[in-house]
Amino acid sequence: MAKFTVRRVHFGAPARDDEDDDGDGLPTPARVKLAARRAAGIREAKETLAHLPGPGESLHALCTARMDLTDVINALLEKLGRCDRLRIATLGYNARNLRCMLGWIDQGAVGELTLLASIFYRSHNGAQWEETLAEFRKRGHRAACCHSHAKVIALAFASGERLSIEGSANLCGNGSGREQFALINDAGLHNWHARWIEELVTRHEAKEAD
Repeated sequence: MAKFTVRRVHFGAPARDDEDDDGDGLPTPARVKLAARRAAGIREAKETLAHLPGPGESLHALCTARMDLTDVINALLEKLGRCDRLRIATLGYNARNLRCMLGWIDQGAVGELTLLASIFYRSHNGAQWEETLAEFRKRGHRAACCHSHAKVIALAFASGERLSIEGSANLCGNGSGREQFALINDAGLHNWHARWIEELVTRHEAKEAD
């Protein structure tokens, strides 16, 4: 009988080195290509959010491979200012997304950040998850993993806006495919998403200390 060994699968699309970092150590042509790709993603996010939904309205959009949800959040922070409380539920993310989240905290763009990721992500990215926990705890913010496939972001801005992002996209880029998201301006929906994300993080964060 032939033996069959299951190859360990890494989360998400096969990661190229230039997807997760800022190009340090790459040859100049690769750094130029990476910078152009990042600039295109940032520009696309800003163009997508040129007209934000008013109260009770929603905006529906497609993400190309150039743009990820940290670009979307960055564009919202630029337009609306400080986000007092940011809750993120995502299946997974990459090293650049983590640096971006920490940057929001360190720069004061986000007052309180709560992150809910998946156990699937943690099992395939253990070192990055441990780094996430260490950096979040050092800054007094919260993170936990559970059995979750949700991709939801709840943003409570200092200016009073309460927005939610729902869709198929994780924080990290989507490779060569397409993802969709809806940006909804509704305080009740925001509060509902914020509540269940906080409840799940509270329920599971104690397990991260074991």
